[in-house]
Amino acid sequence: MDEVNITTSGNGAAAAIATDRGGGTIIANGGTILTKGNKSPAIYSTGDIKVSNATLRSIASEAVVIEGKNSITVENCSIKSEKNYGVLIYQSMSGDAAVGSGTLTVNGGTLTVQEGPVFYSTNTVGVINLKGAKISGSSGILLKAGADQWGNPGSNGSDITINADSQKLNGNIVLDKYSTAAILLKNGSALEGAVNKDKTAKSVSISLDSKSIWKVTADSYVTAITDSDRNLANIFSNGHKVYYDSKNKDNTWLGGKTISLNGGGKLLPVI
Repeated sequence: MDEVNITTSGNGAAAAIATDRGGGTIIANGGTILTKGNKSPAIYSTGDIKVSNATLRSIASEAVVIEGKNSITVENCSIKSEKNYGVLIYQSMSGDAAVGSGTLTVNGGTLTVQEGPVFYSTNTVGVINLKGAKISGSSGILLKAGADQWGNPGSNGSDITINADSQKLNGNIVLDKYSTAAILLKNGSALEGAVNKDKTAKSVSISLDSKSIWKVTADSYVTAITDSDRNLANIFSNGHKVYYDSKNKDNTWLGGKTISLNGGGKLLPVI
């Protein structure tokens, strides 16, 4: 599809760009997408969808949805979500989508989220690949993962990996006791936010290369932390503490020590 303009209205109206049960592939370039109804995202994937150089806006819904073992790639797009969250990655168990890892790739462009977390995931496994996009959210939450209405209670959280490449990220990482996250920052990426500040996650890890930074905005709790800068000079604590699990094998390099961080805070083992 090239330079297609689509507007939908009415609650529950179909997504403007969507695959249906059984999958399929859509490639779209250019155009303007506007959805006005509740539960009516701009893109909904139960297959593989790639959109480039387009403007997408959802007034009463999240903008992007991936269900099950499927994918969405957006390149140099302007995406705006005004309700719920920016991106939903989930598994409904309705049979519309195979069970497995959902993959979101955002290269360049903008993602603007006016309500709720930028990324929300439940009852699935997901991978979020981000490179050089301008991402902003009003809620202060970058990623939220946890149990919701889908799946079996007690096992319906999410396992999410965020791969950030030359990417600035703002907001907290919030997980429930059924959910995990791995945050990987490389090539000058930056995270400004707290990770698992309420100590609720099943597990959460963060990895930085020497050119990437983490600006900590509240006390944080990580299961594992790895850093190519062994002096941890790329973690700016702003006076906050980062707690790690000294029994986790990925933290062996820390030797169970308490280490002073830039900005007056500390990296220290959980007691």
